[in-house]
Amino acid sequence: MSYSFVNSPTVKADITNAVDYYRNINPELAKQFLFRIREAKTYIALYPQGFQVKYKEVRTLLLKQFPYHIHYLIDDERKQIVILAIIHAYKNPKDYSAR
Repeated sequence: MSYSFVNSPTVKADITNAVDYYRNINPELAKQFLFRIREAKTYIALYPQGFQVKYKEVRTLLLKQFPYHIHYLIDDERKQIVILAIIHAYKNPKDYSAR
């Protein structure tokens, strides 16, 4: 069963903010962060229901190497994986629910 990815409107800003942060430390870290997002999306595409439901129907996957979770929903009707946010592991998910 193949799913397409859809990002909520704020995901781009989540990624941009993290990339800017890591680029200021070391440009290689920024590249590695983007690689880890692509890697995580590959795992999610292969095993969309393979990750723990954290709240409501939202599942999360912790990126390798970085303290960020991808928060996503599975829309079986549309065959979509909806990425709600990519947020720091120490941030409360409620912080983005009001976006």
